[in-house]
Amino acid sequence: MADHYAKDRFDDIPDDLKRVGAHRAPPKAGRGWLVFLWAALATVVLVTAGILGLFALSDRVNFTDTSTTPATAVPEPTETPTAEATIDPESMVTVLNGTGTKGLATRAIEQLNGAGWTQNITPGNASATDVTTTTVYYEDASQEGAARGLAEALGVTNIQLSTQFQIPVEEGEEPILQLTVLLGSDFDPVE
Repeated sequence: MADHYAKDRFDDIPDDLKRVGAHRAPPKAGRGWLVFLWAALATVVLVTAGILGLFALSDRVNFTDTSTTPATAVPEPTETPTAEATIDPESMVTVLNGTGTKGLATRAIEQLNGAGWTQNITPGNASATDVTTTTVYYEDASQEGAARGLAEALGVTNIQLSTQFQIPVEEGEEPILQLTVLLGSDFDPVE
């Protein structure tokens, strides 16, 4: 049998007939690159906006005008008054061992007892064992002299005002002021 069919009205298509529906023209040359470039540009814009947004949220970027402040408005440094080192046997003192050396807090307390600090001293272990610098912490400016005296008795120089070791109290009660010594690996008790 032959694969030839009789000619009918669908075989003759007018030349001026416009195509519609699923009939598409072939894509233009280079169209793929244009889509890629637009996608790359959009990606760069979105990533940049995201990074700037994160910096703005974490206060790393300051959008305020700082040029209005004159350069000569730098305040003169002033000396902060330092309290004289004193021994306060009434102060509550906590000695925390921040190293892996066993008995270091006890040896520090013995050294303090020899220097006149004889009451209200409690030994303990710090939550970390990798402290490198011994520091005396005091909670109120009125304790600075006692903190200096405590540091001198231990042979250390670092003191710091901090409420990190503050004892919690009930509402309406006076805070319990204490001095806290955090022993580091640099502490060498006097024998």
